Amino acid sequence: MTAADEPFRTLLPVGTGPHAAILLVPGCSGFAAANGVNLYEERAAELQGAGYVLVFVDYVGRRMQANCAHVSLAEVSADVLEAATWASTLSDIDRGRISVIGWSYGAAGVLTALRTMPAPPAFTKAVLYYPVCRGATPWSAAVTGLMFLGGRDDIAFPDQCNALTKGMAPERLQTIVYPEARHGFDMRGLPDGERQPPGAPGYNRDAAIASWTAVLDFLK
Repeated sequence: MTAADEPFRTLLPVGTGPHAAILLVPGCSGFAAANGVNLYEERAAELQGAGYVLVFVDYVGRRMQANCAHVSLAEVSADVLEAATWASTLSDIDRGRISVIGWSYGAAGVLTALRTMPAPPAFTKAVLYYPVCRGATPWSAAVTGLMFLGGRDDIAFPDQCNALTKGMAPERLQTIVYPEARHGFDMRGLPDGERQPPGAPGYNRDAAIASWTAVLDFLK
């Protein structure tokens, strides 16, 4: 199978495995850059250099869409589970160390996958950046989660995650709230969140650095 035939774009690290794998699930705009800065590519390159296999779950692009407006969470969830299953078939993969990082609408799709995932779980760790939590409920799958919320997020309201955070034991889901952060706080291509109007995403350097440091520690 050539790269063009593969169902998901993949980056492989140097060296022999087995390697841990990480699925990347973007926000509503897919893997597009923000003002010329593509955080997804930057994160992927860093993780690839650290020895991870990266799998891009492009639920927007594979449906020939410009954004998530016409993509259901059920479809995102299906893509996540398909990507995890596919990753487990790759050579030199540590099948017990498949994780996922989701942002915004992509993170909501990960939450949907967590609730519907058959046993054994397709992945074991989930990072959720400012997920759309509307309707989200606790999951029973044997997956540990790390969730980041922005206290000033008025796009994916953090209060909508209350049922999730209150229904999950702390050892199953760690939630970190950055009080001054807005939606998209880790996207350094966005304008500074302090100068953004209501209803707009914005970058917060401190939250971006702190959250990514926590992600790298969580994925070990």
